Amino acid sequence: MELLNVNQVQYVLFHLNQHVDLSEIRSVISYGSGENESGIFFSASDKSIDENFKITFKGEDIPVLFPCGSSSAFFEMKGNQLVFYHDILKASFYLLSGYQEMHINEPDTMERYSFDESIQKRLSCVGKPLVNYCFEIIAEGIELYCKYNNVDFKPKRLFESFGFMLTHDVDRIDYFHWRETVLKFLQLLGLKTLPYDKKRLVKSTLNAVLPTLFPGYKPNPWWNFQALRKDEKVLGLKSVWYFLNRDGSPHDAKYNLEEKRIKDLMAMLQRQGCEVGLHGSIKTAQNSSAMKLAKERVDRSSAGSVVGARQHFLKFHYPETLNHQQKAGLKYDTTMGFAEHEGFRNSYCYPFHPYDHEKDCMMDIWEFPLTIMDGTLLDYRKLEYSEMYHSFNLLMDEIERFGGLMVVLWHNCNFDEYQYPGIKAYYDQQLMAVGERLPKSVTGKDVLELL
Repeated sequence: MELLNVNQVQYVLFHLNQHVDLSEIRSVISYGSGENESGIFFSASDKSIDENFKITFKGEDIPVLFPCGSSSAFFEMKGNQLVFYHDILKASFYLLSGYQEMHINEPDTMERYSFDESIQKRLSCVGKPLVNYCFEIIAEGIELYCKYNNVDFKPKRLFESFGFMLTHDVDRIDYFHWRETVLKFLQLLGLKTLPYDKKRLVKSTLNAVLPTLFPGYKPNPWWNFQALRKDEKVLGLKSVWYFLNRDGSPHDAKYNLEEKRIKDLMAMLQRQGCEVGLHGSIKTAQNSSAMKLAKERVDRSSAGSVVGARQHFLKFHYPETLNHQQKAGLKYDTTMGFAEHEGFRNSYCYPFHPYDHEKDCMMDIWEFPLTIMDGTLLDYRKLEYSEMYHSFNLLMDEIERFGGLMVVLWHNCNFDEYQYPGIKAYYDQQLMAVGERLPKSVTGKDVLELL
């Protein structure tokens, strides 16, 4: 990776400005050349990544990525000048902009950027928002510079504690549907993969027969929106609900956005202060017309104009999918998390503008990075509830440290006690742990207003 160009440097400084007011000092910042006796100088590297060089900062070993020499310090005041010894701007750009995703060797089975390919896995740092650490280091240096030069130092923080954005992807809504029941029989016959213990699957299948044949025989476990909202309201939480469209894939929704019950559901959620968004189908990830049509359909059903989206199966092509979303009129996306591991795909726990590497410019759309998805914990990682609770809370610790945004995805159809015994008890306990920290509950629209 070469030296950062002007656009790339400005991209990093734009996001640094979410943490420190740069208005009075931007003119004295230089990168790579022009080291003078005053101002703020960032050393520059044109070398490839060094994955072994780390510097301890406030008890944390921080990967430098692009060192410029062997100094064990990130910065130093030289008279009235602040000098950063390593290319911390390039490290921030590399992580935040998703530069690594432009060079995929082995995509996963869904053609997504794989956690196994990532530097976050190689450095075992997926649970650390390294860009936030980089910005904290830069801010500490700038504070020292301001003190030496009698300039007001103005730190910023997005949330006093942290922002909590609880989201739900509405993939499936009919537990006792003939497709679901037939699938269970196929799994029992060995024609489809068993999702869990066969003994429990037998009970689940038998209990589904009569309700499938006689709709209304039993309450539908996946039509649980009122119950979920009741629990959320007790904790003072809003939520965002992304509705899936249908455009030809077998992975699409098994409901239609135009159904009266769906329109009524959207209206109920919006009356309660929740947000309705688009859960873009598989096709929308690479088809601009499909994205536009999907958004228009959700707009009509929700009697408004949706502003946010998340892609189905987190299927995402960078930056193509973002360009389709942006062209359709969407203002933010919240797809960018690893399917296989919870944490920070772009090593940042704040909203950010993605970078279009093909056009070499910052995009208009915002990304609210996905921190945790239920399927990651339950299916990919197959964690015990105690392990899930521990991992969730460690990520909260990190985000709370920086006053950042935590985005959590939990599907309305992932409360099957046959498949996940004790799942509702875990979920309730986890939300209570969130509530005890007194975060600010936000929707995507709320975050846009803050920005």
